[in-house]
Amino acid sequence: MINNNLFQKIVSTIMLLLTVATSAQLTLNAHNNGWVQVNGSSGVTVTNVVAVEMHMSGALNYKNWSLVARVVSPIVNSQKKEFPVEKLKLRFNNYTTSQYYSENYPTLNQLGVIQNSIAMSFSPNYFIRNSPMAITTPTGRYGGIVLNYDIVIDAGTYLNPLKSWNNYPIQLEFSILNEFGAVIGRSLFSIEMQISPNGNYEPVPTLSIAVDGSAVNGELVFNTIQDYRNGVKKEYQNGLIVSSDTAYDIQVSSLNQYLQSNDSQNLELNSINVQIKDTETNRLSKEIKLSNYNQSLITNSSKTTSKKYNIIYSTTPSDNKILNSKPGNYSTSLLYTITPL
Repeated sequence: MINNNLFQKIVSTIMLLLTVATSAQLTLNAHNNGWVQVNGSSGVTVTNVVAVEMHMSGALNYKNWSLVARVVSPIVNSQKKEFPVEKLKLRFNNYTTSQYYSENYPTLNQLGVIQNSIAMSFSPNYFIRNSPMAITTPTGRYGGIVLNYDIVIDAGTYLNPLKSWNNYPIQLEFSILNEFGAVIGRSLFSIEMQISPNGNYEPVPTLSIAVDGSAVNGELVFNTIQDYRNGVKKEYQNGLIVSSDTAYDIQVSSLNQYLQSNDSQNLELNSINVQIKDTETNRLSKEIKLSNYNQSLITNSSKTTSKKYNIIYSTTPSDNKILNSKPGNYSTSLLYTITPL
Protein backbone atom coordinates (compact mmCIF):
# COMPACT_ATOMS: atom_id res chain seq x y z
CA MET A 1 0.00 0.00 0.00
CA ILE A 2 1.36 3.23 -0.98
CA ASN A 3 1.54 5.88 1.67
CA ASN A 4 -0.24 8.90 0.21
CA ASN A 5 1.62 11.07 2.61
CA LEU A 6 4.66 10.67 0.43
CA PHE A 7 2.86 12.42 -2.36
CA GLN A 8 1.53 15.30 -0.32
CA LYS A 9 2.85 18.68 -1.18
CA ILE A 10 3.36 21.38 1.36
CA VAL A 11 2.93 24.87 -0.02
CA SER A 12 4.17 27.76 2.02
CA THR A 13 4.34 31.44 1.36
CA ILE A 14 7.29 33.63 2.13
CA MET A 15 6.43 37.28 2.31
CA LEU A 16 9.22 39.75 1.56
CA LEU A 17 8.55 43.25 2.83
CA LEU A 18 10.69 45.94 1.23
CA THR A 19 10.76 49.41 2.71
CA VAL A 20 12.32 52.50 1.14
CA ALA A 21 14.59 54.44 3.44
CA THR A 22 14.24 58.18 3.03
CA SER A 23 16.55 60.88 4.32
CA ALA A 24 16.57 64.63 4.44
CA GLN A 25 18.20 66.23 1.42
CA LEU A 26 19.21 69.70 0.25
CA THR A 27 20.33 70.00 -3.36
CA LEU A 28 21.40 72.95 -5.50
CA ASN A 29 20.96 73.18 -9.25
CA ALA A 30 22.22 76.34 -10.98
CA HIS A 31 21.86 76.66 -14.74
CA ASN A 32 21.56 79.15 -17.57
CA ASN A 33 18.37 80.13 -19.39
CA GLY A 34 20.09 81.41 -22.51
CA TRP A 35 23.29 83.19 -23.46
CA VAL A 36 24.83 86.68 -23.44
CA GLN A 37 25.33 88.77 -26.57
CA VAL A 38 27.12 92.11 -26.39
CA ASN A 39 26.52 94.42 -29.35
CA GLY A 40 28.50 97.51 -28.47
CA SER A 41 30.48 99.47 -25.93
CA SER A 42 27.26 100.34 -24.07
CA GLY A 43 27.37 96.85 -22.54
CA VAL A 44 24.25 94.78 -21.98
CA THR A 45 21.87 93.46 -19.33
CA VAL A 46 20.36 90.02 -19.99
CA THR A 47 17.41 89.42 -17.67
CA ASN A 48 16.67 86.17 -15.83
CA VAL A 49 19.46 84.33 -17.62
CA VAL A 50 20.77 82.57 -14.50
CA ALA A 51 18.54 80.36 -12.35
CA VAL A 52 19.59 79.01 -8.95
CA GLU A 53 17.27 76.21 -7.80
CA MET A 54 17.23 75.07 -4.18
CA HIS A 55 15.46 71.74 -3.53
CA MET A 56 14.72 70.75 0.07
CA SER A 57 13.09 67.51 1.22
CA GLY A 58 12.77 65.70 4.53
CA ALA A 59 13.53 66.98 7.99
CA LEU A 60 16.11 69.72 7.48
CA ASN A 61 17.41 72.28 9.94
CA TYR A 62 19.91 74.77 8.55
CA LYS A 63 20.21 78.16 10.24
CA ASN A 64 22.22 81.19 9.09
CA TRP A 65 22.97 79.58 5.75
CA SER A 66 24.56 81.52 2.89
CA LEU A 67 24.65 81.44 -0.90
CA VAL A 68 27.93 82.30 -2.64
CA ALA A 69 29.12 82.28 -6.25
CA ARG A 70 32.35 82.71 -8.14
CA VAL A 71 33.81 82.54 -11.64
CA VAL A 72 35.79 79.31 -11.77
CA SER A 73 38.38 80.13 -14.43
CA PRO A 74 39.54 83.03 -16.65
CA ILE A 75 37.01 84.06 -19.31
CA VAL A 76 39.08 83.35 -22.42
CA ASN A 77 37.91 82.57 -25.96
CA SER A 78 39.68 80.44 -28.56
CA GLN A 79 41.57 83.52 -29.83
CA LYS A 80 43.12 83.86 -26.35
CA LYS A 81 41.28 87.11 -25.74
CA GLU A 82 40.45 87.47 -22.06
CA PHE A 83 37.36 89.23 -20.71
CA PRO A 84 38.03 91.02 -17.37
CA VAL A 85 36.11 89.11 -14.72
CA GLU A 86 35.25 92.22 -12.67
CA LYS A 87 33.28 93.64 -15.64
CA LEU A 88 30.80 90.77 -15.25
CA LYS A 89 28.06 91.37 -12.69
CA LEU A 90 25.06 89.40 -11.46
CA ARG A 91 21.94 91.16 -10.19
CA PHE A 92 18.93 89.61 -8.48
CA ASN A 93 15.69 89.86 -10.48
CA ASN A 94 12.95 87.69 -8.91
CA TYR A 95 12.22 84.38 -7.21
CA THR A 96 9.58 81.64 -7.22
CA THR A 97 8.64 78.98 -4.69
CA SER A 98 6.95 75.59 -4.74
CA GLN A 99 5.09 73.29 -2.34
CA TYR A 100 6.18 73.83 1.27
CA TYR A 101 7.72 77.23 0.56
CA SER A 102 4.66 78.36 -1.39
CA GLU A 103 2.55 77.59 1.67
CA ASN A 104 5.09 79.27 3.97
CA TYR A 105 6.05 82.02 1.55
CA PRO A 106 9.32 83.77 2.51
CA THR A 107 9.80 87.47 1.79
CA LEU A 108 12.97 88.85 0.24
CA ASN A 109 14.02 90.20 3.63
CA GLN A 110 13.45 86.81 5.22
CA LEU A 111 15.56 85.16 2.55
CA GLY A 112 18.26 87.81 2.94
CA VAL A 113 18.81 88.24 -0.79
CA ILE A 114 21.44 90.85 -1.69
CA GLN A 115 19.77 92.98 -4.37
CA ASN A 116 22.72 95.12 -5.51
CA SER A 117 24.71 94.28 -8.62
CA ILE A 118 27.54 91.98 -7.54
CA ALA A 119 30.86 92.19 -9.39
CA MET A 120 32.15 88.70 -9.99
CA SER A 121 35.62 87.41 -9.15
CA PHE A 122 37.51 84.15 -8.84
CA SER A 123 36.85 84.20 -5.09
CA PRO A 124 33.35 83.49 -3.70
CA ASN A 125 31.01 86.48 -3.40
CA TYR A 126 27.96 86.45 -1.12
CA PHE A 127 24.53 86.51 -2.75
CA ILE A 128 22.80 85.63 0.53
CA ARG A 129 24.73 86.00 3.76
CA ASN A 130 23.49 84.40 7.00
CA SER A 131 19.88 84.13 5.84
CA PRO A 132 17.33 85.04 8.54
CA MET A 133 15.12 82.21 7.20
CA ALA A 134 16.10 78.83 8.60
CA ILE A 135 15.64 75.90 6.22
CA THR A 136 13.37 73.68 8.31
CA THR A 137 11.48 71.53 5.83
CA PRO A 138 9.37 69.01 7.82
CA THR A 139 9.66 65.24 7.53
CA GLY A 140 7.90 63.96 4.42
CA ARG A 141 7.64 67.37 2.82
CA TYR A 142 9.33 68.92 -0.23
CA GLY A 143 9.97 72.59 -0.90
CA GLY A 144 11.68 74.54 -3.64
CA ILE A 145 13.01 78.08 -4.11
CA VAL A 146 14.31 79.39 -7.45
CA LEU A 147 16.35 82.62 -7.51
CA ASN A 148 16.62 84.31 -10.92
CA TYR A 149 19.51 86.62 -11.77
CA ASP A 150 20.36 89.05 -14.57
CA ILE A 151 23.82 89.17 -16.08
CA VAL A 152 25.19 92.70 -16.49
CA ILE A 153 28.17 93.39 -18.75
CA ASP A 154 29.69 96.78 -17.93
CA ALA A 155 29.76 99.47 -20.59
CA GLY A 156 33.11 100.80 -21.78
CA THR A 157 35.56 100.93 -24.62
CA TYR A 158 37.46 98.05 -22.99
CA LEU A 159 35.06 95.90 -25.06
CA ASN A 160 36.49 97.14 -28.38
CA PRO A 161 39.56 94.86 -28.57
CA LEU A 162 37.50 91.92 -27.27
CA LYS A 163 35.21 91.80 -30.32
CA SER A 164 35.14 88.28 -31.76
CA TRP A 165 32.90 85.75 -33.46
CA ASN A 166 34.31 83.19 -31.04
CA ASN A 167 32.33 82.88 -27.84
CA TYR A 168 33.64 83.45 -24.34
CA PRO A 169 32.66 80.53 -22.06
CA ILE A 170 31.87 81.67 -18.52
CA GLN A 171 32.20 78.97 -15.84
CA LEU A 172 30.13 79.81 -12.75
CA GLU A 173 29.88 77.96 -9.46
CA PHE A 174 27.17 78.47 -6.82
CA SER A 175 27.47 76.99 -3.32
CA ILE A 176 25.30 76.87 -0.21
CA LEU A 177 27.19 77.20 3.07
CA ASN A 178 26.00 76.23 6.53
CA GLU A 179 26.37 78.56 9.50
CA PHE A 180 29.97 77.39 9.98
CA GLY A 181 30.94 78.11 6.36
CA ALA A 182 31.03 74.46 5.24
CA VAL A 183 29.68 73.67 1.76
CA ILE A 184 26.38 71.72 1.93
CA GLY A 185 25.41 72.12 -1.73
CA ARG A 186 27.26 73.03 -4.89
CA SER A 187 26.44 73.44 -8.59
CA LEU A 188 28.72 74.26 -11.52
CA PHE A 189 27.50 75.41 -14.94
CA SER A 190 28.63 77.44 -17.94
CA ILE A 191 27.11 80.16 -20.06
CA GLU A 192 28.32 81.46 -23.43
CA MET A 193 28.98 85.13 -24.22
CA GLN A 194 29.68 86.71 -27.60
CA ILE A 195 31.04 90.22 -28.09
CA SER A 196 29.82 90.74 -31.64
CA PRO A 197 32.15 92.46 -34.14
CA ASN A 198 29.04 93.88 -35.85
CA GLY A 199 28.09 95.99 -32.85
CA ASN A 200 28.25 99.74 -32.25
CA TYR A 201 31.58 100.50 -30.56
CA GLU A 202 32.85 103.93 -29.60
CA PRO A 203 36.41 104.89 -30.49
CA VAL A 204 38.92 104.13 -27.76
CA PRO A 205 40.03 107.41 -26.14
CA THR A 206 43.71 108.29 -26.01
CA LEU A 207 44.94 109.42 -22.59
CA SER A 208 48.32 109.90 -20.95
CA ILE A 209 49.57 111.07 -17.57
CA ALA A 210 53.08 111.63 -16.23
CA VAL A 211 54.74 112.98 -13.10
CA ASP A 212 57.51 115.37 -14.09
CA GLY A 213 60.52 117.15 -12.67
CA SER A 214 61.25 117.23 -8.96
CA ALA A 215 57.72 115.96 -8.24
CA VAL A 216 58.97 112.48 -9.18
CA ASN A 217 60.52 112.35 -5.70
CA GLY A 218 58.35 114.70 -3.64
CA GLU A 219 59.12 115.41 -0.02
CA LEU A 220 57.82 117.23 3.04
CA VAL A 221 60.47 118.21 5.58
CA PHE A 222 59.98 119.02 9.29
CA ASN A 223 62.94 121.08 10.51
CA THR A 224 61.58 123.09 13.43
CA ILE A 225 58.97 122.80 16.16
CA GLN A 226 56.95 125.35 14.19
CA ASP A 227 56.75 122.90 11.30
CA TYR A 228 55.05 120.39 13.60
CA ARG A 229 52.72 123.04 15.01
CA ASN A 230 51.77 124.72 11.73
CA GLY A 231 52.16 121.80 9.35
CA VAL A 232 54.28 121.88 6.22
CA LYS A 233 53.37 122.42 2.58
CA LYS A 234 55.21 121.96 -0.70
CA GLU A 235 54.02 122.85 -4.21
CA TYR A 236 55.65 121.22 -7.23
CA GLN A 237 55.33 123.40 -10.32
CA ASN A 238 54.11 121.57 -13.45
CA GLY A 239 54.47 118.32 -11.55
CA LEU A 240 51.70 116.55 -13.47
CA ILE A 241 51.29 116.54 -17.27
CA VAL A 242 48.19 115.04 -18.93
CA SER A 243 46.82 114.66 -22.43
CA SER A 244 43.39 113.41 -23.41
CA ASP A 245 41.10 113.52 -26.44
CA THR A 246 38.04 113.21 -24.18
CA ALA A 247 36.76 114.43 -20.82
CA TYR A 248 38.70 112.85 -17.96
CA ASP A 249 39.10 112.36 -14.23
CA ILE A 250 42.40 112.33 -12.32
CA GLN A 251 42.80 110.15 -9.24
CA VAL A 252 45.59 109.38 -6.80
CA SER A 253 46.32 106.51 -4.42
CA SER A 254 49.18 105.01 -2.43
CA LEU A 255 50.62 101.67 -3.48
CA ASN A 256 51.37 100.89 0.18
CA GLN A 257 49.19 100.75 3.27
CA TYR A 258 51.42 103.07 5.28
CA LEU A 259 54.20 105.59 5.03
CA GLN A 260 57.13 103.49 6.23
CA SER A 261 60.52 104.49 7.63
CA ASN A 262 63.87 102.81 7.06
CA ASP A 263 63.56 101.03 10.41
CA SER A 264 60.02 99.78 9.59
CA GLN A 265 58.10 102.38 11.60
CA ASN A 266 54.64 103.11 10.16
CA LEU A 267 52.80 106.40 9.73
CA GLU A 268 49.16 106.63 8.63
CA LEU A 269 48.66 107.62 4.99
CA ASN A 270 46.03 110.19 5.92
CA SER A 271 48.79 112.27 7.53
CA ILE A 272 49.41 113.61 4.00
CA ASN A 273 47.02 115.90 2.10
CA VAL A 274 47.13 115.99 -1.71
CA GLN A 275 45.80 118.67 -4.06
CA ILE A 276 46.52 119.73 -7.66
CA LYS A 277 46.16 123.12 -9.40
CA ASP A 278 45.46 123.85 -13.06
CA THR A 279 48.37 126.06 -14.15
CA GLU A 280 46.27 127.80 -16.83
CA THR A 281 43.23 128.72 -14.73
CA ASN A 282 44.65 128.39 -11.18
CA ARG A 283 41.68 126.18 -10.46
CA LEU A 284 42.34 124.09 -7.36
CA SER A 285 41.17 120.53 -7.04
CA LYS A 286 39.56 119.30 -3.87
CA GLU A 287 42.06 118.41 -1.16
CA ILE A 288 42.05 114.73 -0.20
CA LYS A 289 43.77 112.78 2.53
CA LEU A 290 46.01 110.14 1.03
CA SER A 291 44.79 106.53 1.12
CA ASN A 292 45.53 103.22 -0.59
CA TYR A 293 42.40 103.39 -2.74
CA ASN A 294 41.80 105.68 -5.71
CA GLN A 295 40.32 109.08 -4.88
CA SER A 296 39.28 111.64 -7.47
CA LEU A 297 41.16 114.92 -7.43
CA ILE A 298 39.76 116.83 -10.42
CA THR A 299 37.68 116.36 -13.56
CA ASN A 300 38.01 118.13 -16.89
CA SER A 301 35.08 118.26 -19.30
CA SER A 302 37.09 118.92 -22.48
CA LYS A 303 39.95 117.32 -24.35
CA THR A 304 43.41 118.74 -23.90
CA THR A 305 46.98 118.29 -25.05
CA SER A 306 49.89 118.56 -22.62
CA LYS A 307 47.92 120.20 -19.82
CA LYS A 308 49.97 120.87 -16.70
CA TYR A 309 49.03 120.79 -13.03
CA ASN A 310 50.97 121.76 -9.92
CA ILE A 311 51.04 119.08 -7.23
CA ILE A 312 50.58 120.30 -3.66
CA TYR A 313 51.43 118.13 -0.65
CA SER A 314 50.71 119.30 2.90
CA THR A 315 50.13 118.16 6.48
CA THR A 316 47.58 119.23 9.06
CA PRO A 317 48.81 121.52 11.87
CA SER A 318 49.54 119.76 15.18
CA ASP A 319 48.68 116.34 13.77
CA ASN A 320 49.05 113.90 16.69
CA LYS A 321 49.94 111.09 14.31
CA ILE A 322 53.02 113.04 13.22
CA LEU A 323 53.80 114.50 16.65
CA ASN A 324 53.86 111.02 18.17
CA SER A 325 55.95 109.42 15.45
CA LYS A 326 59.60 108.48 15.80
CA PRO A 327 61.91 110.81 13.80
CA GLY A 328 63.00 109.40 10.44
CA ASN A 329 62.33 109.35 6.71
CA TYR A 330 58.85 107.99 5.94
CA SER A 331 57.90 107.25 2.36
CA THR A 332 55.40 105.57 0.04
CA SER A 333 54.87 105.30 -3.71
CA LEU A 334 51.95 107.18 -5.26
CA LEU A 335 49.92 106.21 -8.31
CA TYR A 336 48.29 108.97 -10.38
CA THR A 337 45.57 107.70 -12.73
CA ILE A 338 43.61 109.31 -15.57
CA THR A 339 40.33 107.76 -16.72
CA PRO A 340 37.88 108.83 -19.46
CA LEU A 341 34.45 110.18 -18.51
